[in-house]
Amino acid sequence: ELAMNHVHFRPDTYDAYECLPEWARESLAEHADDEREHVYSRDQLEQSETHDPYWNAAMKEMRETGYMHNYMRMYWGKKILEWSPNPQTAFERTLHLNNTYFLDGRDPNSFANVAWIFGLHDRGWKERPVYGKVRYMSQGGLERKADPDAYVEKVDRLAADAQPA
Repeated sequence: ELAMNHVHFRPDTYDAYECLPEWARESLAEHADDEREHVYSRDQLEQSETHDPYWNAAMKEMRETGYMHNYMRMYWGKKILEWSPNPQTAFERTLHLNNTYFLDGRDPNSFANVAWIFGLHDRGWKERPVYGKVRYMSQGGLERKADPDAYVEKVDRLAADAQPA
């Protein structure tokens, strides 16, 4: 229902960076020029060519199956924000990949999920580089909440099974 309202009441901006709450846009703007340890092109992201094996597996699962576990989906999006030259580019890349590969791409829930990565339906958190006050997710947090190595193995098996003989 929250996602349906997001799309219904913002017919001109539900899929645009401008749909984000003012606090998030302001905070991200303040950190738009922060130094980023890694910056990848859209093609590198699309081809799973990052330094992060967990993120690469998530992108591979998305490309091969049209699906990604919800917790991995959050991590996936947060890293696109971290690895893009600025938040607007990150939003565009996330939306493009989301709408191209996810089975639920272009669905109201999917639009709200993308915007959540950048602060929609959330609150401000402790300020940090690149993210500003937008919620952060780390590889260490992922490792504490899940078994990402097992996830990588699972995705590799799925991808191998999906390849034509």
